Amino acid sequence: MPGIDDQVRALGGTAGPEEYESVADLLWNVFLVARELAPTRSRTGCEVHPDGPVDPLAPEGWTRCLLCNRNRRIGDPSTPGVEAVRTAGLRYEAPKPPYTADSLGEAMRRISELVLDLGYGSSDAEFARLAEVVHQAFVMARELSRPRAASGCARHPGAPVDPTAAETGGAACLFCRGDEQRRDRQGPPVPRGRRPRPRRRIGHRITPPSPTDGPDGSADG
Repeated sequence: MPGIDDQVRALGGTAGPEEYESVADLLWNVFLVARELAPTRSRTGCEVHPDGPVDPLAPEGWTRCLLCNRNRRIGDPSTPGVEAVRTAGLRYEAPKPPYTADSLGEAMRRISELVLDLGYGSSDAEFARLAEVVHQAFVMARELSRPRAASGCARHPGAPVDPTAAETGGAACLFCRGDEQRRDRQGPPVPRGRRPRPRRRIGHRITPPSPTDGPDGSADG
């Protein structure tokens, strides 16, 4: 970590994307180590269904697993109790943009503080916090290592620049400009009229017998 921290300090705010590639690789290796020391994370926090559906109305203290929570609600005895379930958080999430050299430097300072406080007797929560911050720093370095578009569009980072943006005053991103033009051509949505419902025949129509039919319904002659 001291070597990575020195490398980030030497980059400064004017470094190019290629200079952040080695930093991102080193931070990824540190994250793998920190992740192994921290408790296992999953999407649901459930050991039985780690990648199962998430319960949007999970009670406090339960896991986010929709399948296990459904069984708990109906009192299924085969479902492990809440006290026997390892409560793990969600997967490691990416930090919110913008990603700058200053935000990466701040993440590196938090990592250094956490590493200094770690020891053999540190709790799982401390290792989990370290893994989370290292993952955030890795995401920042990875995004800084990608080619930067001159359009400056946060929605389409690698989009080309619209050559007519200066004249029209529209979006500099060519993709965003295309979305604006499509919306202008389409105009407001036009409500669609309802199609008439087809008439349904109820039962079968009985044809009265013809005068020329015989007693058994067959035609005479």
